[in-house]
Amino acid sequence: MPARGHGTVPSFNPSKPRELPRYFTKLEFLFASSGVTDNAKKKALGICYVDYKTSEKWLLISEYQPYDDSQPALPYSYDNWKRAVISLYPGADTATKYSMADLDQIMGKAACTNIKTIGQFADYYRKFYQVSKWLTDSGRIGSLERDRFFRN
Repeated sequence: MPARGHGTVPSFNPSKPRELPRYFTKLEFLFASSGVTDNAKKKALGICYVDYKTSEKWLLISEYQPYDDSQPALPYSYDNWKRAVISLYPGADTATKYSMADLDQIMGKAACTNIKTIGQFADYYRKFYQVSKWLTDSGRIGSLERDRFFRN
């Protein structure tokens, strides 16, 4: 595993909770490529790559306690700890990745900005598509509603 501060280590900014799942995805890629399988080591490495304040919070989570192989039903595995960490950050859970408020914000910003170039339109379209696709795929809005939002 690379040392903290190395260019290949994952990073997480607590002010951007939506990036937490990506942090764990990158971390798990490093686990796989480095052959790390021990639950305690995974949790320790997960903490060593974040800033001090964040690591202090994550250490306090009860699921951080050592995993007991003789009692696998106890919630001390890396996966249980990861779920507990994600639950600390509203917006980090992929089940609530985007909301209508996110789409409203994109549309409101576009309404206040005079889109004059194809580049500005393309930027708006990419942002709108990303959020509206997720909302449509998750059943939060229908395709007709999405299309109506886009035209407004």
